[in-house]
Amino acid sequence: MITRILVPLAALSLLAGCSGSDQPPAASPAPPPPPASNDVKVATDPCSLLTDDEVSAHVGAKVSGAPDDLPTVGRGCRWEAPDGASYVSVILNTPAFPDVGTSAKRAVDVGAKKGSVLADDGRYCLIYVNGGTPWLQFGSQSADTGKPVDKTYECDRSMPLVRRVVANLKW
Repeated sequence: MITRILVPLAALSLLAGCSGSDQPPAASPAPPPPPASNDVKVATDPCSLLTDDEVSAHVGAKVSGAPDDLPTVGRGCRWEAPDGASYVSVILNTPAFPDVGTSAKRAVDVGAKKGSVLADDGRYCLIYVNGGTPWLQFGSQSADTGKPVDKTYECDRSMPLVRRVVANLKW
């Protein structure tokens, strides 16, 4: 009985092995390409766009620029007072410039460029300047002195630094 089962199985195995085609097996599909990355490709060191003395005068304390790079966003530099109450931040962003038409509080002239003030509450300022790729994100905050300030105080007093950064970028 065992030979009755084994002989047909052996014949089937032999036929299966001989019936293959002459073509090589299909290649497995190539792996998908890696997702597009937004590697930072900004050659300019943001810490070179302002001097420590310029920022120290603005912040009101002796500060030094420290790299503040964001791997998928851009290269940055931050000058922060020792107590953390005031700072200046310069970031050269590589993603596409955002549509700030409806979110901008006001437009400001920055040399030959237009800047968009996105935040200005008197102590904190955020300005975007479209320079293509990269584009500038400038932020600053002044220490709370307890005295009332105009809503545009921080951005108004930051404009000389913003203009200096744009001039140093040669935009």
